[in-house]
Amino acid sequence: MLNLDWFQPYEGTIHSISVIYAAICNLPRDIRFKRENLLTLGLLPGPNEVSLHKINHYLAPIVDELEFLWDRITLNRTYECQRGKYIRATLILVSCDVPAARKICGHVSALVSCHRCEKKANYENRQHNFAGMDDLEEWFYTRSSTEHRQHALNWRRCKSDASRKRMVKQTGVRWSELLRLQYFDPIRFIIIDLMHCLFLGIARWIVKRIWIEEGILASKILKKIQKKMDKF
Repeated sequence: MLNLDWFQPYEGTIHSISVIYAAICNLPRDIRFKRENLLTLGLLPGPNEVSLHKINHYLAPIVDELEFLWDRITLNRTYECQRGKYIRATLILVSCDVPAARKICGHVSALVSCHRCEKKANYENRQHNFAGMDDLEEWFYTRSSTEHRQHALNWRRCKSDASRKRMVKQTGVRWSELLRLQYFDPIRFIIIDLMHCLFLGIARWIVKRIWIEEGILASKILKKIQKKMDKF
């Protein structure tokens, strides 16, 4: 599971550093995220955040290693396997906050459109927003991973920054080095941003402000939902 995030290491000055690291999902959950079990894959030194597709310069050597792991490598002798052991490994999740996930997987900003479905933002008063639910039935058409790859390849073939900007405006896609992994799905492999959606209360705000106060969820339905939640 791959993660990318930026942080400020100093007080009193703006200097943004990023770390690309991975967790091994085969490990039990209680030890999976201990410091000694995390893999530091790359450091982005700053002082500013790497912009958009330029993150590919840092991803490229990581993807090279992931390709080796996908093809199978041989471990030297271990305690349990005295004759050595063949292993394979794959990247199955990208677990970042929304802006980082968009950069690392080649999607346009979350302010413009959803990366999983065909829902696009309105553009009013020089701002993008997702207000209104009149077109609700049009939201739930899942984006195509094959189509995303083709758009990304077309973006990479562009000969100028201007043509690339036009391509992003039309398709919402940029090239990501992760697409070199034949099994990688840029739509399904990005998980929900739990920190912002749950821990900071965004999901609660959506349920209360939109679904309840606008009458989409009635009291009777809420009680059914609560019964299901209690089972968890």
